[in-house]
Amino acid sequence: MTAIVGLVEALSRIAGRATVLAVIAMTVVMTVCLVLQVVFRYALGQALSWSEELALLTFTWTVLLSGSLGVREGFHVALTLLPDRLGPAGKRWQERLILLMVTVFGAYLARSGWDFYDGTTGQLSAAVGYPIELLHSAAMVSGGLIVLHGLARLGGSFTSPAREEAGPAREEAGA
Repeated sequence: MTAIVGLVEALSRIAGRATVLAVIAMTVVMTVCLVLQVVFRYALGQALSWSEELALLTFTWTVLLSGSLGVREGFHVALTLLPDRLGPAGKRWQERLILLMVTVFGAYLARSGWDFYDGTTGQLSAAVGYPIELLHSAAMVSGGLIVLHGLARLGGSFTSPAREEAGPAREEAGA
């Protein structure tokens, strides 16, 4: 069992690092597109036809991928009124329940993303002409990553509860 948990945690760690790099790259592309759009529209009086569409594509992926990183790193906003009153064991079980619900949500997002992707196959974006599946696959990929990261954190909470409370970000920083 711990070998499977270790494998899932390793996959989550690798996917998390790749996601961070992808988010950084897409944020740079999105920012450049928006700056070019402003410069061309207001300084040169000629709007670019492709920049907004490319910025929307990279924005969509950036937001959804960052959401999956929030599951991995545990940086989403949380109310702590109840966990603060539960004690250590109750807090761990409440965290596990939340992780389970988040993982189920990730599976639903992946499945719904697949349905949306499948329903729009063959269409092209209006300005750039890229396959629209590139945009519509973001939810499916993000949902899959949420499932992966949720399972890694869930498994880790059973094999080493102290590590789970520290969170993956703090754990890797100290390692």
